[in-house]
Amino acid sequence: MDSVAAMQRRSDSELLRKADSTPGINEGAGNFDIRTPSGWQRTDTLMGTIKAVLLSTSSPSIRFRTNVNVVSESMHGLTLDQYEQLTINNMAKYIHQFALVGQGERTIGDLHSRWLHYSQSPEGTDLENICYIIPDKGVAYIITCSALKGHLLQSRGAFEQAISSFRIRH
Repeated sequence: MDSVAAMQRRSDSELLRKADSTPGINEGAGNFDIRTPSGWQRTDTLMGTIKAVLLSTSSPSIRFRTNVNVVSESMHGLTLDQYEQLTINNMAKYIHQFALVGQGERTIGDLHSRWLHYSQSPEGTDLENICYIIPDKGVAYIITCSALKGHLLQSRGAFEQAISSFRIRH
C-alpha cells in the first residue's frame, strides 16, 4: 500500500471519528429541503453516524462522482465568524492537501451564509470544493459542492440548482 494513501485513510478515519464523537452532530438533520439537479440522483445516507444528503451525477466513473452533500451540526454558541474559522482550522488539520482558495459571503434563501473555496487530494484524486455554511438558530447547515479539479465551473449550473433551492423548515 502506498504510504500517501495509507496516511490519507488514517486522516479520513480520524476526521470521521472526530465528527462521530462531536456533540450536536446531526442537529438540524432532516429539517431542510434541497432540490436534486436534473439528471442527478439523491441518496440519504450515513457516514459513520453523520446523517447526510448526497446529490450526485450518474457518472460512469467509479473513482469520483461530482456531488453536493449536506450535513448539519450545532454551532455550540459560536458566532458565524468563529464557526467559519474553526471549520477552516479543522479542514487544514484533517483534509489531505487542503488549500484554501477563497472565501466570501452569500445569501441562500433569506439567510446570510459564508462560502469556502478549497482544493484537496484524497487518495491522489485532485478535487475542488465550495462549502457553504448556513447558520440558523444555532445550527450550521453545511452544503459542499465537489468536482474534479478544473471541472468545478462546468458543474456550476447544477450546483446552483441545488443551492438556490435550499430551504430550512421551521
